[in-house]
Amino acid sequence: MTRSGAHIFDPPPFVPLPDNVFNRQTHPSWHDAYARCTRLFFWAVGRQPPPGTASYDMCSRVLGHLILEAPTESGRDWVCKKILSCTDEHTLARLAQKYIFTFVGAFKASAGRSLSSGRESTLSSPGGEVTSHEGKKLLVLKRDACRCVITGALDPSFATDTVVTNTRLAATEATPIIPSSIDIRTLSRYAGFSTDDPLCDRAPSFYRVENLLTLDSDASCEFRSLNVWLEETDRIDEYQVVTWHPSTLPGSRRYAAIAFTTTDPVSRPVPAMHYLRLHAACARVAHKSGAATYIDALARDITRLTVLAEDGSSAGVLAAALSRIAGI
Repeated sequence: MTRSGAHIFDPPPFVPLPDNVFNRQTHPSWHDAYARCTRLFFWAVGRQPPPGTASYDMCSRVLGHLILEAPTESGRDWVCKKILSCTDEHTLARLAQKYIFTFVGAFKASAGRSLSSGRESTLSSPGGEVTSHEGKKLLVLKRDACRCVITGALDPSFATDTVVTNTRLAATEATPIIPSSIDIRTLSRYAGFSTDDPLCDRAPSFYRVENLLTLDSDASCEFRSLNVWLEETDRIDEYQVVTWHPSTLPGSRRYAAIAFTTTDPVSRPVPAMHYLRLHAACARVAHKSGAATYIDALARDITRLTVLAEDGSSAGVLAAALSRIAGI
């Protein structure tokens, strides 16, 4: 597990999965599913995937790291069952392609879905519960002392003359840990959420205080893009800040570790540990497999290929990219 001060680099092409660490006697499905992922890697040699899709070796790494990084044993059971149900390597690769967008692309698609800071009025239900997005945002800001929990930047809307000196100021956002752009039904099974978890409701609200973090715009962008995540320490409600590259929020601009506290656990609960675990697992899968680079390149291609070549040579790549992004 990568800790604060270390960084995960996207693997170069054709880097195999780590050795199978699962005991076939105690966990046969885990062992056999992981073995299928490693066989897919060697089956990929010399084979080219359809245009616009991920390479077969990346598909191998995505599925393998989904097994390795599963937040819970029930989640590992679930993803192994999906892998073992595939009848051949082509079906297995299609499952991996789907999961690249389910577990990585959907998080990256959440860009811009945060709540900006400000002193909006707080709306309450008759029972006193805050129901508006703006009200939830203010509760999160108060819980997080009006600062970005990763960089420590103070929101200027709440700055006073006594704290401005030597304090970095930056507008903050209430950023969802688990965004509404994801397929919560699939990810909740992978994460092992209980059936009564609020995000598993028929009409879930993603703007719950326990699913929100106060982040400045840079930290919010990197967090939503899975380039920054939080990993648990041995202390309750304390997390280490992990980045995938040294240039992602350099250490001089972020905390090494953060501890969440609250004086009102009912109205202002600390971030839910199982939400942060799921976000961190998806971030590690994204970078250890190389899927993060693939999604970013695909997004750039969609932006760049606004005019197709006259001979239609780029049509296949663009059509495949658009169809996959549309399916997120």
